[in-house]
Amino acid sequence: MLTCSKCRNVLPLSSFYKESKFTRGYRYSCKECEKPRFRNYASKPGIREKRNKTRRAWNRATKYNFPSELYDSRLQEQGNVCAICGTDTPGGKGQFHADHNHETSQPRGVLCHNCNVALGNFQDNPEILKAAIEYLKKYSEAK
Repeated sequence: MLTCSKCRNVLPLSSFYKESKFTRGYRYSCKECEKPRFRNYASKPGIREKRNKTRRAWNRATKYNFPSELYDSRLQEQGNVCAICGTDTPGGKGQFHADHNHETSQPRGVLCHNCNVALGNFQDNPEILKAAIEYLKKYSEAK
């Protein structure tokens, strides 16, 4: 049981959001008292889109060695389409993916969601991709 700092009610732990940065492990205000704050934040026009866009750009730059300038120039070089399939629809969460070599961390190109996932599922292995092509050819000719 915890006491809410706003309404002063003593409530069970399930009435508070978990928050590891607070000493007690939960927010000081109960969920009911927090609702207006969250509503006000979420209702600001474009706030979620802006936050997600900057987070993606930061992730691309720090985790994948793919700064925004490089991402923009690669996408423009590719004609604003996927480097593999040529689609202009990124899929996924609405942005093209920054593809990189997992061993060297070197940036490669900009891909749509489906092509990025496919490369990941084929473990970036050309031999597996060749085997998949042969498999498809074998069963498409057998019709």
